[in-house]
Amino acid sequence: MEHPLFASLPYSEQTYLADLDSRYHFSFQQQRQLVESCADLAMWKLGPIRGWIDEQAVQHLDGKQRSQALLADHHKRMQAERTKPTSYSDFHPTERLPDKYRSLFVSSNTLMGRCPCPVEGEKTRCCNLKTLDVVQQCAFGCSYCSIQSFYNSHEIKVVQNLKQRLGELVLPSDCWHIGTGQSSDSLLWGNDYGTLEALALLAERHPSLIIELKTKSHRSDYLQLKLPLNLISTWSLNAPTIIEKEEHLTATLQQRLDAAKRARDAGRIIGFHLHPMVYFEGWQEEYGALIEQVTTSFRPGELMMVSLGTLTFTKAVLRTLRSALHETRVTDMELTLSAGKYTYPLEVKEQMFSFAYSQFP
Repeated sequence: MEHPLFASLPYSEQTYLADLDSRYHFSFQQQRQLVESCADLAMWKLGPIRGWIDEQAVQHLDGKQRSQALLADHHKRMQAERTKPTSYSDFHPTERLPDKYRSLFVSSNTLMGRCPCPVEGEKTRCCNLKTLDVVQQCAFGCSYCSIQSFYNSHEIKVVQNLKQRLGELVLPSDCWHIGTGQSSDSLLWGNDYGTLEALALLAERHPSLIIELKTKSHRSDYLQLKLPLNLISTWSLNAPTIIEKEEHLTATLQQRLDAAKRARDAGRIIGFHLHPMVYFEGWQEEYGALIEQVTTSFRPGELMMVSLGTLTFTKAVLRTLRSALHETRVTDMELTLSAGKYTYPLEVKEQMFSFAYSQFP
């Protein structure tokens, strides 16, 4: 098969698909569908693909009708799996070990970026978030993360002369909120490379600007630094099942909430992102309990924001996930194309967001 992903598949799956193709003479698009299904099933630990193909059902057909009917039946089986809430009860991914990194201080012509939102239009709205990519790479192993498709996985790249660069930075006139977690976890490295001190100087120069440190860590040593209040800390939260099975090497939910409490008690401004919400078996119970933990531990006046979001994938990220064949079920979902990205169907997102909103007092 000519599809570039074919070589990434286990040898037994390559052999099976090649034999199937020799008998059914699939078109390139049909080959693509089978290869991608095979990769998905391998990631979900629901393979091999032969268990999702019923040749007996098409024995009475010939030629193109036979291959088309075989693929149609396979597609129906895959869609039935994708449309139901994802099951994690039988999913036990291999533990990921921390990677080894080398640190590089690099020059960068561009510090400022923008949010990954699609262009604002009739059906889309942009958050207007600006981003600062002062560190590139993350040591966490979140299975859905787009960072893995951007950077070399064994290099931490830090902008050199960062204090000077930020001191010379001219901000756009409409800039009021800058995120720093687009190319790395904002607090994972702490101030190890002097990034927090440099960002603090920028925040002091622009007191009306919000600079956000977004994290899945439980690191708190940065609280010993003298940081301006407009340099805020936020935590991405998720259901315990998703943290355990998909957000590898990150802090537990309780560790993140405890870190947020320490920041609050130190007088810092904090917030939360319930993101990405995943449509899985038990999602209502776990997200409901999560929100109850937040609302009983923090008063509304102690939080500057609580946002909701869900899974989205670009084509490039999907290619990276399928090529790596990491064990994950985040792609075991109905991939609906929306504004150039794949996400849940609108009705599923409405169901999850409406439920989450209803759980707040």
